[in-house]
Amino acid sequence: MLSQKDLDKLEVRDSSYLICLGEPKQLYVKIHPNGRKVFQIREQKYKVYKSIGEYKKELLNLAQARQKATEILQKIHKGEYVGNDFKNITLEVAYNYYFETIGQRLAKTTCLKLESTYNKYIASSLNEIPINELNKQDFIPIFDFIYKKNLRETLMRIINFLCRILELQKHRETLKTNIILDLKDLAKYYQTLFGKKETKHYKAIVEEKEIKVLLLNLKEYSQSPNINPNVVNGIYFTLLTAQRAKNIRFAKWEEIDFENNLWIIKAKDMKISNNGDNIIPLNDYALEILKIQKILNGNKEYIFTNYRSVLSGNFAVGFFKKYNLSHSLHGFRSTFKSICVEKSDELMKLGISEKIVEMILHHTKGDGVERAYNRAKAVELRRLLMYWYGEYLNSLCPFD
Repeated sequence: MLSQKDLDKLEVRDSSYLICLGEPKQLYVKIHPNGRKVFQIREQKYKVYKSIGEYKKELLNLAQARQKATEILQKIHKGEYVGNDFKNITLEVAYNYYFETIGQRLAKTTCLKLESTYNKYIASSLNEIPINELNKQDFIPIFDFIYKKNLRETLMRIINFLCRILELQKHRETLKTNIILDLKDLAKYYQTLFGKKETKHYKAIVEEKEIKVLLLNLKEYSQSPNINPNVVNGIYFTLLTAQRAKNIRFAKWEEIDFENNLWIIKAKDMKISNNGDNIIPLNDYALEILKIQKILNGNKEYIFTNYRSVLSGNFAVGFFKKYNLSHSLHGFRSTFKSICVEKSDELMKLGISEKIVEMILHHTKGDGVERAYNRAKAVELRRLLMYWYGEYLNSLCPFD
């Protein structure tokens, strides 16, 4: 059984989690990434999942939550409790049910993104409203706020997520209104306001002089005051490994094989999962970055963090804007490929073909290439390529 002091000490994590408080055993607290601690009753036998309220010492402390939970449980066991019928299921209960069911099949990175967006924009104002009392006007102020910030993808993501949460309740026959249709109408309305989505094309940095300027800018940027070293190292690591920004952001220590100097990303975490696990050999410069990150984040799950959570999807924007560079992190992959094409004669002398380059980019299945070479040789050729690539970049602008 947890005490008031234990409750105060519960850590904030990157995603929401539940802790059983005990006495009664059905009393839990849910800790959100934003620090909110919400008391819940979870009586599985009677299928009652109810939020009691947010933990605040002066308004609702642990002792008061225990008393309130006991009173509700007594009513449940006597058959007098009607709080879990369809009229009283709140949006928070529907949200929790989604993650306890459908959410179990989602990738952790997807869950983190959905939880973060929901907690940032929806939780504080709409969590306690019963789903059958929700109406279009409840959402418009929130959606207007997101629209004015020009966050198109965020707005569409949160509307789609809300629809999925509520569709699950519709199938359970606990949602009796047309709020899902209203939300879909709002999605069309805001899509019209945003107008036709423009596709931005960022040119790859392919000329040696451009790459050199980029590296010089990055070195200067790393010495700027108040710059999060995770951001700088994340940019360097993206350039040195030629991987997608998403994989950099959610890279975990458990993926790093320090004994063999490999970064192994599971197929399920890759954009094209059918191509299997992605094995990226780490050159000396990438390993040096990991040594620094080990000092900064060695006790955390993720390698690169923004203090409490993973780096945002726009973590490198500040760098590109500061130096007026019309590029993106994703363009680093094109830079890598362009360099390899430009230096193909040199690479062929080392036994490195275009297929090995494509394996680093995860554009091709490893199995077919490995059959042509044998697995060990395919990994060694990738290692040779990434070591060559690191030395090439270092020759343009030393990393030290």
